[in-house]
Amino acid sequence: MADTIAYYESVVAASGEMLAAARQQAWDALIAAEQRCAELIGRLQAADAESRLDEAGQRRKAKIIRRVLADDAEIRRLLDPRMRALEDMLNTAVTRRRVDSAYHA
Repeated sequence: MADTIAYYESVVAASGEMLAAARQQAWDALIAAEQRCAELIGRLQAADAESRLDEAGQRRKAKIIRRVLADDAEIRRLLDPRMRALEDMLNTAVTRRRVDSAYHA
C-alpha cells in the first residue's frame, strides 16, 4: 500500500512541476516534466493493479487524483493561448505556402 501511495505522490509532484513550468512559460521544462509524469504513471498503473488500499489509502489516492486533475485543468488553461498562437502561426505558414505556390507555379 505504501508503495502505491508513494507512486501517486510522485505523480502529483511531477504534475506540480508541470504546472510550475507552465506558469513560467518554460515550455522545455514542461515537456520534460510531462515525460517524467508519463513514466511515473506507467509505473503507477503496474503497482496499482497489484495493490489493495485500505479506506485511508483510498481517501489519499482520491485526494491526489483530484489534485492532479486540478493541475491538469490549470495547465490546459495556461497552454490554451500558446496553442492558439502556434495554430495561427502554422495556418499563416500554410496559407503563405499556398499563395507562393499559386503565384510561382
